[in-house]
Amino acid sequence: MPDPRRPLRRFTEAGLLNRVVAHVAVVALVGFSAALGIASIRPSGASNGENAFGLVSMARGAASDQALRSAHFNLQPNPEAPDLMLSRRVVPTPVPTPRATPVALPRPAVGMAAPPSGGSADVAVPRPGSLRGTGALMWPVPGGIITQYFSAWHLALDIAAPTGSRVVASDSGTVVSAGWRSNGGGLVVEIDHGNGIHTVYNHLGAIWVSVGQQVPRGAGIAAIGCTGLCTGPHTHFEVVVDGIAVNPLRYL
Repeated sequence: MPDPRRPLRRFTEAGLLNRVVAHVAVVALVGFSAALGIASIRPSGASNGENAFGLVSMARGAASDQALRSAHFNLQPNPEAPDLMLSRRVVPTPVPTPRATPVALPRPAVGMAAPPSGGSADVAVPRPGSLRGTGALMWPVPGGIITQYFSAWHLALDIAAPTGSRVVASDSGTVVSAGWRSNGGGLVVEIDHGNGIHTVYNHLGAIWVSVGQQVPRGAGIAAIGCTGLCTGPHTHFEVVVDGIAVNPLRYL
């Protein structure tokens, strides 16, 4: 009776001889396949003796290639080769332009400059004694017009006239200041008329009197200009009474 535990039992039992023949055939087939593969990678023109060492040569070649990649080389220029640096575009380095040193402009001359009319009768001249004012002031710039009136923020009258026009003493008195003032007034003349009254003439173009000089009423003392902080030819005419700036129109 067949064994019920082996439903797929072989119909025949393989003998020892059959097994040996099968193993030998498998080994021979594997060896043939290996020999065929080695022969296929042999380079053309190689002899039979070189077939055995084909794989070894390939391995050595790979090692040599790896060494070549990791090697360090020192490149030396070829003296016979053309200089490639000459073909590059040379960009010149910009040189900074030296800045010109600012030159301070000379201030207008102060002193007894000749008036435009050229006559001495219109210019204040020293006189003996002390001239005192009358208290009634005359217009200081003949032909001049007012461009700005007296106010709390402008303690004077701005009287405009062409450059070089005459500025006259509003009243008789003594020159107490004649020169440059750094407060923006430029060339300035100040006259003491007595009784605590002073007149001040700013932004002058030229001064024709000097300190201590006695000037009569209406005599030329300076020329219209635009010195100091000024936007056009005029004189900034101030009237000071007992040290306080007042509206000049009250005395003119």
